[in-house]
Amino acid sequence: MATVQAIKQLEEKNVASEITLMVWSDRMDLVALANVKGEVALHRLAWTKAWSLNAPKDGLTVKGITWRPDGKIIAIAYSSGEVILVKVENKSILHSIETESDISCICWTQDRVYVKDKAVPVANEESKQNQYMTYIDVSANFLPEPSSQQFDSSGGCTEENQKSNLLQDQNDLNLLLIGTTDGVVHVRVFGCFPCAILNLNSHQYLGHKCSIESIHLIEGLSKMFITLKDGNNNVKIVYFNSGIFKSHTNELFAVALKHIKLMSLMTYLSSTITTITESWESILLEMDNKLSKYAGKVAEGGVTADFLDLLMFGLCSEEMKDFLIHDLTKKGLEKFGQTIEMSYSNIQKLVLKYVMKFGQNITYHLAELRGMARLEHRYKVLGLSEETITEAIISNGAFLIKGGEMQQIINHSIINYKAFFRWLYTAIMHVMDEPIPNEIPKMTQQDLAYITEFLQNFDHIGSKNSKRSGFIMERLGQYLIDAPLTIEPNMSGNEWTHFLKQNRCVEDHLSILKHYEDMSLIQQYADLKFSIENIFAAPKDVISEQFEIAHVFGCFRSGEERLKMSQIDVNKETILFAFLRPPGNVHALQIHVNNSVRCGNIHFSQFLSPEQECFEGNYNVLDIKLYSSTVLSVLLQENSAAKSTVLYQVPLTAALEKFSDVDNIYGEIFRDNIANINASSLTPKLFKNVEGMIASLFAVSGSRRVGIVLAENKRKVRLYEMEGEEEEDEDADMTNSTMKEGDMSVQDATVSNL
Repeated sequence: MATVQAIKQLEEKNVASEITLMVWSDRMDLVALANVKGEVALHRLAWTKAWSLNAPKDGLTVKGITWRPDGKIIAIAYSSGEVILVKVENKSILHSIETESDISCICWTQDRVYVKDKAVPVANEESKQNQYMTYIDVSANFLPEPSSQQFDSSGGCTEENQKSNLLQDQNDLNLLLIGTTDGVVHVRVFGCFPCAILNLNSHQYLGHKCSIESIHLIEGLSKMFITLKDGNNNVKIVYFNSGIFKSHTNELFAVALKHIKLMSLMTYLSSTITTITESWESILLEMDNKLSKYAGKVAEGGVTADFLDLLMFGLCSEEMKDFLIHDLTKKGLEKFGQTIEMSYSNIQKLVLKYVMKFGQNITYHLAELRGMARLEHRYKVLGLSEETITEAIISNGAFLIKGGEMQQIINHSIINYKAFFRWLYTAIMHVMDEPIPNEIPKMTQQDLAYITEFLQNFDHIGSKNSKRSGFIMERLGQYLIDAPLTIEPNMSGNEWTHFLKQNRCVEDHLSILKHYEDMSLIQQYADLKFSIENIFAAPKDVISEQFEIAHVFGCFRSGEERLKMSQIDVNKETILFAFLRPPGNVHALQIHVNNSVRCGNIHFSQFLSPEQECFEGNYNVLDIKLYSSTVLSVLLQENSAAKSTVLYQVPLTAALEKFSDVDNIYGEIFRDNIANINASSLTPKLFKNVEGMIASLFAVSGSRRVGIVLAENKRKVRLYEMEGEEEEDEDADMTNSTMKEGDMSVQDATVSNL
């Protein structure tokens, strides 16, 4: 039996919490749903839940959701101004962005090619020749990439997938665009690299207060259309020339990948340092507390004096005797000695295997980035500066030197600790009048020197320059706090240091790495982080200055409510906008890049119901979405007590034939001489009654040919196949209108008149 095209209902489901936002993926049959609790859930077409993600903090709501063009990452914007990038496969958070503003819109776009007037992502076109310079990261040939790790407190580690892989695995340039209610547009390459920030309120652009409603780029990302509302609720479209994205695609691609690589390495480095700090603090806490308690019982400087008296003369005060027997104890000392040695060994491994390795990788990528900056004819226009990169290289070199210095401190401290604990153990045995075990070697003169040096530090390493309170008995801890070193390394016997002091011209050369003797590892890391962030601060400002306003289109005056609109590329030079004008009109606007404009007002009346009954009144339009460049999806509601809802696919090919040319593009476009079009009379007709449910909003995906309708109570949804097939006798009311078009897809209708 012959089949005809129809909208078919697939599923109807109830949800526990009210839904506020629905967005389909264009690459997979997945829909993202946000609810009033700030949760985001992914559901498949069969309504099986893939995962659910809670808001980062209590009380946050979701302001926007967008999918990366390849469908592997989803960006979620919250009411706090934070945007997180989430891996679709397992909901892991890959990156976080702070805008410090109320987000009004968010979208993710990439370059597109046009084949027979149909826009498709570059990555989908098998026959295309890659228009980007292939960026090859050859760092692995010189330096193995350290894997991302999760560390436990004992210094062990377990493998995890690198979160940055999905961010680095890019085939084509794509841009995450974020608009705010205070008129600021954030542009981020691959969702990470902040390449531009446009403040439309500034005198450089509009010079008045506005709110961003939507952002759209077309044709090689060289033209940007920003829809906004000003303080008087006037809707305007600002047309920007963003040619930098087209003329320097290769360079932006390479710099953005370097940004991701360096930021991910800094994140791994921070995690490693945190693990080292936690390991050190947990092991030393017990001994630290015991010594702090003892230090509180004696005069200032008395701790060192008492221990030296015990070492040199065998004299033991009553306080010292009580401390050794009751506080420290023989068994406690044995256990602590084993634990401290293991802790130092683990910290040493972390410093060698991860801190130094991550630092070496950063050196390589900074050197590569500096090489790119030296190609001024290509990268100067992006604001990449060789001077700031060189400063970062110097800072990273100082960080690596500090890591090596810390390694030497660990080696020295292990020797001191072993000698100190052996002597302290024998001292406790003497105080308790117990025989010394034969396995404990006798103290040598070298051991005595180690212990003496160790004890001299007891009254010098304290809490004066530390955020921690209490008594710190060793030298490693001062490297793990954000404060200058209390005991600086002794460089008097270092020949290289002596050579540099005698040859200042060599010491000041940019190729000579600097050693800041008074800085801790934490301070060096903070300096390194700042210097790397400074590299990418200038490109953001330089690129932003290259955006130019080509034209501002005044559209119409809106109400206070949130503007509902949709836009789509018709071809490489034309963009189509659709605006909902409550209660029952849709303003459609077609803009060509040469500033030619056509527009029309679409309304709906005398719509035939499936029972062939004619409703004489007008329909209210609840929601609109551009299903494709040739089809507008609308959610209609009868202007009656019944509130019957219709899901209708408007054929734009027939509607555009009736559009009016706009002669005065400097005035308000939708004010006068606008063609009024009754979409109910257009053919072919394709609609579906949403029976038994009062609807509120919907979402569709033209590429996946699916739709979802949300009930008025926000707790019930219906899923639809937008271009399904039904038996001819099952829906006779659709046959006459649809059979004229045969089995041709609505989405594939001709666009010759566009």
